[in-house]
Amino acid sequence: MINLFYISTEIFLSLSILFLLLIGVFKKNSESFVYNFSCIILLVGLAININLNPQLPIDLFNNSYKIDYFTTLIKSVILISAFLVMWCSLNYVKQNDILKIEYPVLILSSILGMLVMVSSNDLIVFYVGLELQSLALYVLAAFKRDNILSSESGLKYFILSALSSGLLLYGCSLIYGFSSSTNFELIYHHSVSLQYTIIFEVVFVFVRFAFTVTCLHFHMCALVVF
Repeated sequence: MINLFYISTEIFLSLSILFLLLIGVFKKNSESFVYNFSCIILLVGLAININLNPQLPIDLFNNSYKIDYFTTLIKSVILISAFLVMWCSLNYVKQNDILKIEYPVLILSSILGMLVMVSSNDLIVFYVGLELQSLALYVLAAFKRDNILSSESGLKYFILSALSSGLLLYGCSLIYGFSSSTNFELIYHHSVSLQYTIIFEVVFVFVRFAFTVTCLHFHMCALVVF
């Protein structure tokens, strides 16, 4: 039960996403309610995250998930940033007639993936969080369906992100092959003796990070592939 207690922020967001989907399906003209309620959910999630306040680093689920002061701080920053994004984009979505129930739900799903990534202490958990965050952003990029530029951006983002995810998985498979583990701490211990080999593999993993923060877009790679 202690594992579930310390991931109560993630559980709360997951249940809230399902609740908002049910409201959107069974209640007509609920776009404004879902949007405003999503902002409240972010604030409640922030309060839950702050009140956890672990005294020591806590390893959960067989050392694959970590909770400490640093992860709590970063999660708080993410939740505050998401609330500001929702608050600032309200007028935009209304003016462009794209205020749909899916918009706040996709943002919450992306935030959930980010929270999982922050606390991940295992390559598999990290990849699950990364893909949850990315899949929601694919749809958000192409959310304005009547705009050809929006559809084009969503398609490009999906194709190029798939390419970068392939490189990430390739790097993760090499790291697992040399270290015999997907746990970050065990990988670090093996990297002391396999320093140069691990650096080569980490480059593939770093490529995915570079794409996520828009340092690298793979435009030339996509031209070569197609």
